[in-house]
Amino acid sequence: MSAETEAPDVADETGTDDKAAAAQISAALAAGIGLFASSRRILAALLALFTAEARLLGASFAPVFLACVALVAFAVALWVCVVALIGWALAVATHSVGIALAILVVIHLGLVTGLWFSIRRAIFQITFPRTRAELSAVRRGVRRDVAKFKGAAASTASPKRDTST
Repeated sequence: MSAETEAPDVADETGTDDKAAAAQISAALAAGIGLFASSRRILAALLALFTAEARLLGASFAPVFLACVALVAFAVALWVCVVALIGWALAVATHSVGIALAILVVIHLGLVTGLWFSIRRAIFQITFPRTRAELSAVRRGVRRDVAKFKGAAASTASPKRDTST
């Protein structure tokens, strides 16, 4: 304010507003630079994490593959041992190795047949038979409705005249 006119000094207020705006812009710029720097640090940390995970995956692939092969081998060996014990128990119970082997063959045929039918059923269920049947029913219904509406539209488009009068 000037002392003579007691009017506010316009130059002082615009200078203060410009300084405040400049301070806000510099604060926003500093915050943006800080955000960019922290984003770079986060991305660098994520890249380092992915690199470490890829190295770990590459290093563990061979042991996991060998463990899977060993697991299959041990499972087969366990099955052979169980079948041998069942065969031995049947041989002791029937007093005949031939009968025991025949019983084992029948048991295995039953297992293979049961697995075959369950696999066929699973493959059939994968093809979504109920969904396909429902879609066919919907398609037939839509076709029937479209034909009905076409017939109704044709009859209203060309009305028949009554010539009996």
